[in-house]
Amino acid sequence: MAENRTLQFLGLAYGNAPVLLNAHINGTVVFSGSVPATDADPYAGGNPGIVLTQPLFTADTTLFPTDFSGAYPVTISVANGNVVFIGAVLCNYIVSRVGDTVAVMENSTITGTTLTVGTLTSGTIAIGQSLSGTDIVASTYITGGSESTWTVNNSQTVAATTITAQVFTTVPGNATVFGLCYVNQTPDNGTNPPDPRANVTIDGVPQTRPAPTPETMGPINWPINAGSTLAFDLTVSLGNVA
Repeated sequence: MAENRTLQFLGLAYGNAPVLLNAHINGTVVFSGSVPATDADPYAGGNPGIVLTQPLFTADTTLFPTDFSGAYPVTISVANGNVVFIGAVLCNYIVSRVGDTVAVMENSTITGTTLTVGTLTSGTIAIGQSLSGTDIVASTYITGGSESTWTVNNSQTVAATTITAQVFTTVPGNATVFGLCYVNQTPDNGTNPPDPRANVTIDGVPQTRPAPTPETMGPINWPINAGSTLAFDLTVSLGNVA
């Protein structure tokens, strides 16, 4: 039996009073009201200078049952305040991936798509393992090779560092655990790097996301000034019930 899902829109509002937001999905109002605001410089340290980890608002709607997979148009309008940043969109009943460390490589580098292992301090390296470490592009994994020279899927330059290899297992979703609403780039919405939001506009003007870096490989923070409207097509992957 299909279950209805809840979406959480991560974000942060700036202003000296609560900020009024209106959000529509497929023409239906899913949120209309005020959200708490931070009275500070929104651009101190970046865009903004903190990682967005808390829901700015939630959307309880019948539009995204667990057997739904696809996209709907979304608009988020800001009535007052200074600026609102909208980050990742989370969803319950979504599959998650849990990683187990299977190898640690010290003094190792990546040049282009070639991984050169300095010292293998633990575990065994194999095709399909996901890699993480300083300056490694997100979603990098091993596609071939053996012994001390391997091939990875993402071209990049990584100076000598400690690289960790992991193998991920899939965990079914449930009502109380929230994860990214768009997983495994399914269905494919044409974004690269993968982002649940496609065809982004602000006040009708098409937006271009920054060039991919280790910090901008996933969903980025879109700013909405007072009096402006952010619009995009939101893709949500198929749900999974534990």
